[in-house]
Amino acid sequence: MTVTKEFFFGGDQVLTCKIPLYEEWVVSVLNELQTDRKNFQYSHQIGGRWENSYLSVDLVPSVRVPMQLARNLAKEKWGVSTVVLYESLSIFSNPHPPFWFNIAQVGEKTGIHDHAKYASISGVVYLQCNSDCGDLFFIKEGQDDLTITPEVGKMVLFPSFLRHGVQINKSNQNRISLAFNLFPFPLPSEEW
Repeated sequence: MTVTKEFFFGGDQVLTCKIPLYEEWVVSVLNELQTDRKNFQYSHQIGGRWENSYLSVDLVPSVRVPMQLARNLAKEKWGVSTVVLYESLSIFSNPHPPFWFNIAQVGEKTGIHDHAKYASISGVVYLQCNSDCGDLFFIKEGQDDLTITPEVGKMVLFPSFLRHGVQINKSNQNRISLAFNLFPFPLPSEEW
């Protein structure tokens, strides 16, 4: 059984948990990431850095673990049925897979955004982080920000429409995370 913690944020819920056997899993995914880093594809730059770094699931098969766990937790905790996708579908305008890595160097941050265009549940898992590497925060009008401190192996799940960002990395190493989207089940048969 996965131990979870739920936060209630203006009528919405944010869930955190540790990936089971996360120590081994993190080593595995970081090794896959390092081995195939030369194959990164990118979607956009913000503040002079590539915001999202993409690899094919064939190169980083370990990403399946948290994405499948997220699907199961969304159903168990929130009663939400979702689909895990490992590559883009033709209905999406983005040719990249619906999971990506964020590598924030010292002094970098991630601006406020959401993932609401197609996704229903979004998640992030921390692969490398330490104190002062930049907290994840959620914002909503009329609410105090909800802040979540990164920990290696921690997964955070949230409704894709929740606006969020990441504070400046003030630590002495890169912050590395895996982010992903889950999609409503069943998927619509026509373009969204």
